[in-house]
Amino acid sequence: MHRSGVILGRAAAYLAVFLVFAALDAVVATTWIRPDLAAVVGTLIWAGPIVVLYVAGPWPSVNARVVWLMAAWVVSALLMAMTAMGFWALVLHQRGERVRATVAEIHGSSVKNTTTYTLAHNGRLIPGRLTTWPGNDALLTEEAQGELGELLTVIRDPEGLVDPRLPEELTEAEDTTPVMIPLTIVVMASLCVGAATSVGRTARARW
Repeated sequence: MHRSGVILGRAAAYLAVFLVFAALDAVVATTWIRPDLAAVVGTLIWAGPIVVLYVAGPWPSVNARVVWLMAAWVVSALLMAMTAMGFWALVLHQRGERVRATVAEIHGSSVKNTTTYTLAHNGRLIPGRLTTWPGNDALLTEEAQGELGELLTVIRDPEGLVDPRLPEELTEAEDTTPVMIPLTIVVMASLCVGAATSVGRTARARW
């Protein structure tokens, strides 16, 4: 019983590290981070868990614990993406406004030759940028593009915390995140249990 408690406690500690950094990744869903910088910021945050886990329990070589933790770390990228999506979806669901907006500025990017848009409503700029143009099926794709002065319907946050989104984006996020977030956490928890179980076989592992 004591060993089981130690394993579960250690696994919970591993999982907590991943969950904390997943929560921090919500920052990329805010207007504080420009869309063309979101991938860079997200990657830096994604590196956080593995750095913390290594500092807390250095590994001199690849072993079973490292393999389990690296697998959990890879899966955590999906959790971070879902967390960011869930954050802006929650904000827009709670207080978003559906408005007819005008393209006020067009921003090109060297990242995959993508384009983002600053929108205006009633003569005032909407905080943040639109990252997906109607008719495109994926984030930051370029099959369809907007023009200056073009009108479109978006959901915007009156407080300006998150970027404006297309109505269909919000619907997709609301359908996806309630399923994917818990499922991903369960998978990561299983991997963390595997890592915790392997610690006893790794002499230098402290936790």
